[in-house]
Amino acid sequence: MATIKKSNPFPFSMKISIVALIMAGTLGYSILQKRKIDKLTNTENNLILKEIPSFSISTLNGGVVTPESIFADGSKAVLVHFWGTWCGPCEAELPEFIEFIKRNSGKGMKVVLLAVQDDNIKITKFLKKYGQLPKNVIVAHDKEGKSMITFGTVKVPETYLFAANGKNLNKFIGPQTWSLQSIQKRLDFYLGSIEGLKQKKIESH
Repeated sequence: MATIKKSNPFPFSMKISIVALIMAGTLGYSILQKRKIDKLTNTENNLILKEIPSFSISTLNGGVVTPESIFADGSKAVLVHFWGTWCGPCEAELPEFIEFIKRNSGKGMKVVLLAVQDDNIKITKFLKKYGQLPKNVIVAHDKEGKSMITFGTVKVPETYLFAANGKNLNKFIGPQTWSLQSIQKRLDFYLGSIEGLKQKKIESH
């Protein structure tokens, strides 16, 4: 009895073509992502940020936040926290970060929750779940994300700690576990050292 040979619905040549298309698509996506990152970086931003840069960003209540306005009331430090409602790690980190802010609200420190490339309505709705934020918190929104270039931030979340004299005291890269004692001790150390820093002149770079 003759054996009936089944036809292969996917010839070898077609399989090769499919694999090639998948590889080409993957390569194209990687190039696209790299270009997006390259837009947010330049030679200057590859340097370590030594002091708070000049910026002017709108707040959700219709105002404007600048380095000068942050410290106008005598605050001795500021945490600038980059985030977005579209960012999964930001959403996971934010509850602990807000609790961290509340625990340290009486230490003369401002906090700028700086949402980037977002939507005002989404930001407002997102933050409602956390109730009334501490009075030392400023919610700002940079819709175009230009502040990321100014600070040298490539991805969120990312948090900077600046002294009132402008000095960059610390940079927290990526999501943090803000309940850790090690982070609290680091903050206390920097806040405790600020009085001595006030007398030092920051060099411009």
